[in-house]
Amino acid sequence: MLSVLLLDTLHEEEINMSDILKTAYTQRELPIKRLVAFNELSRLLEHPLEHMRRFNVLVASFSKTEDKYIEFAKSLRQQNENIFIIFVLDKQSDIAVCVRPSVRPSGILFVPLEKKRIYQTIKEIYIEYMRVSEREEQPVFKVKSSGEYFSVNTGEISFFEAQGKKIAVKTRGQEILFYSNFETVLEQLPDWFVRCHKGYIVNTKMIIQASFTEMMLKLKDQSIIPISRTYRDEIRTLIEPKEG
Repeated sequence: MLSVLLLDTLHEEEINMSDILKTAYTQRELPIKRLVAFNELSRLLEHPLEHMRRFNVLVASFSKTEDKYIEFAKSLRQQNENIFIIFVLDKQSDIAVCVRPSVRPSGILFVPLEKKRIYQTIKEIYIEYMRVSEREEQPVFKVKSSGEYFSVNTGEISFFEAQGKKIAVKTRGQEILFYSNFETVLEQLPDWFVRCHKGYIVNTKMIIQASFTEMMLKLKDQSIIPISRTYRDEIRTLIEPKEG
């Protein structure tokens, strides 16, 4: 899922990016795992750039294409080559300033904003993010079980299941039990692992079929795991872009 950093200097507009993205995030209408919003660049710059590396999407809205905004986007690109950058501009803005090679925005939207267009842009970015991540080396999940340490390639993990006070990590041919909690586990995993039930975390890349009538997911290894109503809409937003 996407981690979105929002710089919205146009938040006082009647239709603004802050309201649209915050609603989509809270109602799980878009594949957004994390959303942090600022209304002023100065407040945002109080945080070190190293802190920004955990975000894979920058959405920046401003009425004038001032160098300070472009330079900030450029600095994020230098920190994270694969970050997706969306600019929200007034139609009178100088677009040429925004599309310089050192910035390379993934999209440009204009005010007044259209909710449908925003949703389409975010979903297209999510699809591209998942496509790019397929080519990258899969990170390793490290776990301690029965006094031994194991390293499991996250690309091979189908799901995690709560079993009493322990958690089981499941791959096609292996199950490892360990003591932990889902909050700690999710912090160690790539963004494409999400909760689908109070007792399950699923690798969304492993999903081949979802039934929102039976509230079940079918995975590539033929496992069937449940979806709860709490996470149903979030799973739906992750599945629908792939089907579109």
